[in-house]
Amino acid sequence: MGNRATIEVKDETDSAPCYAYVHWNGAPEQVVEVVVKAAPVMRARDCQYAMARLIGTCHLEIDTKGGLSLGVTNYKEEFDNGHYVVDMPKGKITNEGKVIAEGLEFGQF
Repeated sequence: MGNRATIEVKDETDSAPCYAYVHWNGAPEQVVEVVVKAAPVMRARDCQYAMARLIGTCHLEIDTKGGLSLGVTNYKEEFDNGHYVVDMPKGKITNEGKVIAEGLEFGQF
């Protein structure tokens, strides 16, 4: 099937208007790895810019497997690995309500 998940990015007041959909890279350690790589360029106070940078980093980092590796959607689904929330003000990533990474620092510009 895949290793699918959706990823949401939140700032202090809102969530980005879309979710990243990953088909093969949705395991917790993979999501944490790509968020950590993107974090320095993710504008902490602007979820829309931050989401764009996360998607860009996903695009550069994931191995392509046809056209199913990365997508953008306006809805979250309960795929194999569920739904992740990157909460920039709190510096953490949750998966289905469970904290899987914390102490993250995002771009301050």
